[in-house]
Amino acid sequence: MFKTFTLTRKEEEQLSETEGKMTFHLTDESGFQRKVSGFTQLDENLNAVSISTPRKREHPLIQCLFITNVDETINIEFTQYNDVFERNDQDTAEKSIEELAREMQNKPVRLGPLLKSVEIKSTESIH
Repeated sequence: MFKTFTLTRKEEEQLSETEGKMTFHLTDESGFQRKVSGFTQLDENLNAVSISTPRKREHPLIQCLFITNVDETINIEFTQYNDVFERNDQDTAEKSIEELAREMQNKPVRLGPLLKSVEIKSTESIH
């Protein structure tokens, strides 16, 4: 299942000297707006260097949004992740990401687990 999102806003909050929180505001292909967030690890200059989320089903989305700029559109293939993660009321997984990655390796490979599409506008004309 492919989902398309446009990142409309990104907020960063410092929680400690080594941890932060990023909140991403999104609009999907249907115009539905939502926000997701993850916890970041900060380097000595307080720059976010990695991100994770307690909601394991959101892991591929959070990872992709972490490297996406505001106003960019991303396409994400969730089928393989949905094959491994079961929805539940808590929306969290009992297994670690490493355990799930090993389990996903045994699933049939799907085309492009993550596809990022960015519209590039050139100011140069081609002659």
